[in-house]
Amino acid sequence: MSRPLAERHDPRAQRLAGPARAAQAALAWDDSLRQAKASLIEQGDKAQRKLNWLLRGRLADAIRDRALLPMWFVTVLGPVPPAHKTQEWMDHATEVLAYRVTYGITDQALALGAAPEKYVPRRTEWHRELIKNCAAGSPRR
Repeated sequence: MSRPLAERHDPRAQRLAGPARAAQAALAWDDSLRQAKASLIEQGDKAQRKLNWLLRGRLADAIRDRALLPMWFVTVLGPVPPAHKTQEWMDHATEVLAYRVTYGITDQALALGAAPEKYVPRRTEWHRELIKNCAAGSPRR
């Protein structure tokens, strides 16, 4: 009784084997892409941390040396860190510097330059967040 049943299902199983192998290969390819993207994201995060660390060090050096800071910087952040919330001020100042470096902002009057003309998720959201923090007065006293 089992033999006729197996013989009937064997051709069907053979027809499904090809698509099953193709699906298995597609899943393996998808897994490799996910790993590659995860690696790229990790590299980007590491580069961002390094940039922030370098910018923060240069800013600290400039403040220590009482360097004359650019007008765009002073207008938004003030000439020196406040006596309280110094850490918050340094964090925000570093973010503003990182934004300028990342997007090549050279405007001498506006810290963040003009708002992005079209919506680019990371840049537009980062710009909005920095504007919101500046408007809230968080980096200053």
